[in-house]
Amino acid sequence: MEKIMAFAKNRHAHLTDGHDFDHIFRVYKLAEHILADYPQANRDLVLTAALLHDTYDDKLFEDVIVAKQEVIDFLTTLDLPYIDQVFEIIDNLSFSSNLDGSAQALDINGQIVQDADRLDAIGAFGIVRTLQYGFDRKRELYNPDKLPQTFTTKATYHAAEGTTINHFYEKLFQISESLHTEKAKQLARARDHIMREFVTAIEKEWADVYGD
Repeated sequence: MEKIMAFAKNRHAHLTDGHDFDHIFRVYKLAEHILADYPQANRDLVLTAALLHDTYDDKLFEDVIVAKQEVIDFLTTLDLPYIDQVFEIIDNLSFSSNLDGSAQALDINGQIVQDADRLDAIGAFGIVRTLQYGFDRKRELYNPDKLPQTFTTKATYHAAEGTTINHFYEKLFQISESLHTEKAKQLARARDHIMREFVTAIEKEWADVYGD
C-alpha cells in the first residue's frame, strides 16, 4: 500500500484544481472509516481503488489511454490479485459516467470507494475544491442570469460552461441522495447542510450588492 500511495502522490503532485493528493488522501481515509462497518469488503481492493481513482481521469489527463496504461503497468509490477477489479471500480465510479445509466453497478467494494469520493466533494472541503476547480478553469463564480442545467450524458456535462455556484445545484446537492452506505449517509448530513448555507450566503450577499 505504501508503493501505491507513493505512486498516487507523484501522480497528483502537479494538480491545483481540487484533485491534488490531499483529496486522494482524504478519500483514502474516508474509505477506511466506512470499511470499519463492512468487514465483508476487500480492504486492500477498496484502498487501492481509493488511492488510484483519479489517476487517469479525463478531466485531469489529456491522453486517458496512455494515462490508464501507465497505471496498469504500475499495478502489474505489484502482481496484485485484484487488478481487474480496481479498474472496474474506477471506470464506473464518477458522477458523469453514471448520468446516462451506462455505468455498471458497483458491488460493496466499489460503493465504498464511490461514497468516500463523493463525501469529499461536499461539505467544507467540497466547497474549497469546487472553488479551486472553478478558479483553475477560469469559470464565472456566480451569475443569476445563468440557470443551472440538467445533464443526461457525460459529454454534455463536461462540455458545459456554467458557473461555479451552478455546479452545486447541478451535482453537489444531489450527492447525499446518491450514497450507498449508512456511514456515508450519516457523514453527508452535516456536509450537505454547510454547503447549502454557503450557496445561500453567496446568493444573498450578491443580491445585497447587485440586486434591485
